Amino acid sequence: MNIDLAALPADVDQLQEMVRAMVARMADDHRQISDAKAQVEKLRQIIAKLQRHQFGRKSERLDADQLALGLEGLDADIAGVEARLPAAEPDRRAEEPSPRQRRLPEHLPREDVTVDVEAHSCP
Repeated sequence: MNIDLAALPADVDQLQEMVRAMVARMADDHRQISDAKAQVEKLRQIIAKLQRHQFGRKSERLDADQLALGLEGLDADIAGVEARLPAAEPDRRAEEPSPRQRRLPEHLPREDVTVDVEAHSCP
């Protein structure tokens, strides 16, 4: 939320009302985020339970159809929760290549060298 500091009212009551409204909005946002996080955790537990059931040591094999029934609404639930969460800043590390993948600067000279390996191999 952007507030124009030059246009703030001089009346203390109006300022207090603005602060109360901001605190109420922040509390509502915090509640929505905690609800969404709780729902995500619940969905993760459901996934873990289904994976333990399918891949555990004493597992009874589930049919693919039966497993699909358990996961049927999971994608929609996850998408709904992610839509309610505020947009997070993307991870900058994922966008940048690792030090081994970085290209050399363009101003450096490049030289192609072809090595004839067969002529230099040992008998």
